[in-house]
Parts: sequence; structure tokens; C-alpha cells
Amino acid sequence: MRTRTLGLVAILLAVFVDLLGVTIVTVALPSITTDLDASAAQAQAVLSGYTLTFAVGLITGARLGKLLGLLRAFVIGVVGFTLASLACGLADAASLLVATRVIQGLFAALMVPQVLAFIQLMYEPSERAKPMAAFSALLGIAAAAGPILGGVLIALDLFGTSWRGVFLVNVPIGIAVVILALRTLPAARSETRVQLDLLGLALSAAALFLILRGLAGLADTDTPLIEAAAIAGGAVLFVVFLIQQRTSDRRGGQPLVPLALQQRSTFRSAMAVQVLFFIPVMGFSLVITQYVQSHLDYSALTAGLVVLPWAILTGVGAGIGTTALLPRLGRLVIQIGLLTMSLGMAMVILAVLLASDQPAFASFLPGTAIGGLGMGLVVGPLTETALARVSRDHASEASGLFNSVGQLSASFGFATVGSTYFAITATAKSPSDSAYDHALTIALSGGIAVALLAAVVAYRLPRHHITGSTPTPTPDA
Repeated sequence: MRTRTLGLVAILLAVFVDLLGVTIVTVALPSITTDLDASAAQAQAVLSGYTLTFAVGLITGARLGKLLGLLRAFVIGVVGFTLASLACGLADAASLLVATRVIQGLFAALMVPQVLAFIQLMYEPSERAKPMAAFSALLGIAAAAGPILGGVLIALDLFGTSWRGVFLVNVPIGIAVVILALRTLPAARSETRVQLDLLGLALSAAALFLILRGLAGLADTDTPLIEAAAIAGGAVLFVVFLIQQRTSDRRGGQPLVPLALQQRSTFRSAMAVQVLFFIPVMGFSLVITQYVQSHLDYSALTAGLVVLPWAILTGVGAGIGTTALLPRLGRLVIQIGLLTMSLGMAMVILAVLLASDQPAFASFLPGTAIGGLGMGLVVGPLTETALARVSRDHASEASGLFNSVGQLSASFGFATVGSTYFAITATAKSPSDSAYDHALTIALSGGIAVALLAAVVAYRLPRHHITGSTPTPTPDA
């Protein structure tokens, strides 16, 4: 039991540093931009370079877990992620930082898919509620705590590291994870011959790159047709990818997305909610931290404290949502969570609009607290619902695909909500310009609209919770 618990700690730490790798950087961007004299495009690439390569590589990372064995793939991923983090912390040019972030994302894509597969392997279906609640709570906490930890590290400026500390903090954590993993995790490996789907990888990578690149550039009014064409081309390639996956499966191949997963309506619906869910979450994280630093002149630490209630209440909501509410309410808890998160974001907008001069620090806290609680009520139950009836044979693929969709959604959030905010603030003549208020209002209103759409889509999830105690290979209703 103790060995299994320590193994769970190891894989959860890996998830934590992965998500931290996204959110912790948002609060460090102003310092990075100034210190490395980065352009606006390079600053955005520091974020999107990681999330894009991570999203593209996750499904293949899951397949490599079956090819190499879960433990070997996981350890290689952690070691590579740790070394890339060290390289990020030592980068002396913006272009070098972007390149090392891309490498960091690729190794994270090998590391993360094994986590949910380990949970399914190490725990029987009836035992998974608590580890899944811990996993889900950690997702929310890391997403919201990143700006706080980033602010603390920048404020402390240990050994003169400044913003570099947000990357170097991963090094000791990575070393600890490798040691724990080698001592406690099972060396699971598929008994069947596993092959990589290189054509599927190429099609999915090209489709995702074109879509995300187009969305990120839509705010640039100089080339709207080029960006729209990129999005359209990416959408076409994605359809081709789905056709290729089905064809490969029916011919006895080993596609990145097995037909058994594509045919599960619960899994498909959960992924649809997932792709919408993280758009407002990551968009909010980026916009609020940039707003309070650029417009209100908050320090990086104070900017992190603004979202502290979000982090705390996300963990609370995830634990309660997964263990107590999901068995009783089914999909309703996810819909309630999305509505609650939307309410919290709306309260932040009202705090800005109702301020006679500049909004006070305390005026943000009720909105971030309620928004965090809503996020927690979604992130835990949604993950549990998506994977409840997935068989162990497809655990790696399901984990990789579900995480890939989440990362893709995060990239959408940065590319849409974030780009909207940056495009409007680019017209500001000074830090006190009201354009910052307009940018936050418009960007977060778009995020709220997406969250409400996710609540509508969640109606397709099972009305009652599926326990997963009797996973079957046949499509669920």
C-alpha cells in the first residue's frame, strides 16, 4: 500500500510540473520580455510553443508508453522535461528560450499520458475515485497556483535568478520524481506488438499547427485572409486525419485514436466539453495576470495572489465534485460547475466596470474564488466521467487523447482569449489607458460564452454517473 501511495505521489508530481510549466510562465512574461528584449510574437511563442508541441505529441506519447512500457516512457519523459527546464532557465536569448520550451513540451507529451494509465493499472475501478479526485484537484491547483508560485519566485529572486526560477524549480522536482518512479511504479508493457502511426501523427500535427497558428494570428488585421486560410486548411486536414484513423482501424492497423474510443459516445461527449472547458480557464489565467501587472502596476507576486482563491477553491471543488457530488448528480455537477465558473468570471468583469477609478485588490477576490470553485466542480468529475468505462487495453490512448484535447483547448484559450486581449491593449497609449478595461471585458466575455456553450454540450454526458466497475469493449449508449 505504501509503495502504491508513493508511486501515486510520483506521477501526480509529474502532472503538477507539467501544468505549472504553462501557468507559471504567464506571470513571468513581462520580466522575460524585458530581460531578453523579446518581441510580442516571441513572448506569445514562449507560451504557445510549449502547449502546441505538447498537444501535438500527447497521443503519440501515449502510444510510446505501450511500445516502451509505461515506466520507461514516463522516466524518459521526466528526465527530458527536467533537462529542458534547466535549458530554459539558462537561456540568454528569446529565440533560444522558445526553442527549449518546444523541447520541454515534447518531453512532457511523453511523460503525462502515462499518468492516467498508471492510475488505471494500479487501482481497481472501485478504488479509483480518490486517486482521480487527487489528480483532478491537482490539475486545478496547478493551473491556478502557477501565477502565485511564479510571483513568489520572481519576488524572492533567489541567487539573482529572477524569472529563470520559474523554470529551474522543475529541476529538483524532476529528480525526486525519477527516484520515486524507479522505486515504486510497475514496469507495465503491452504484450501485443505495438506500432507507431506515423501518417496519423503527421496529419494531426499539421492540422493542429495550422488551426492554432491561424487563431493566434486572427487579431492581426493585416493578414486576416492568410490566418483564415490556415484555420480552414487545418480543419480539412483534421477531417482527413479522422478518416485515416477509421480506415487504419478497419484494416487491422494501430491508429493513434482506436475506433473503440471513437465509438464511445460518453468519451466523445466528454472530449467535446474538455475542448471548450480549458479555453476560458487558460484565457482567464493569462488575461487577469497581464491586466493587473500592465494596467494596475501590481508586482508579479501580487498578481499571483489575485488568483490565490481560484487555486484554493479549485482543489476543494474537485475533491467534493468527484467523491461526493458526481455519484449523486451525474452530469449535472459538471453543468453546475461551468455555470459557477462563468459567474465568477462575470464578477471579475463587474469589479472592473463598477470601479470609480481603478479596481481594488479585494474586489477581484470574490470572483476568483467562485470561478475556482466552479472549475473544480468540472475538472474532477469530467475526467472521471470520460475514463470511467475505458478498458485497460485502451488506457494509454484514452489518457493521451483526453490530455491532448485539454492542452489543445489551453492553446485555443491563449490563441483566442489571449490574442483578443493583446490586440485591444496594443492600442493603449499608456498603462492607465481605459483600453485595458475594455480588453479585459471583451476577452473574458468571450470566455464566459464558451463556458456556457460547454454547459450546453455537457447535456450529452450520462445523466447518472458510470462507475466503470465493468468496463466493456463495446460502444456505450
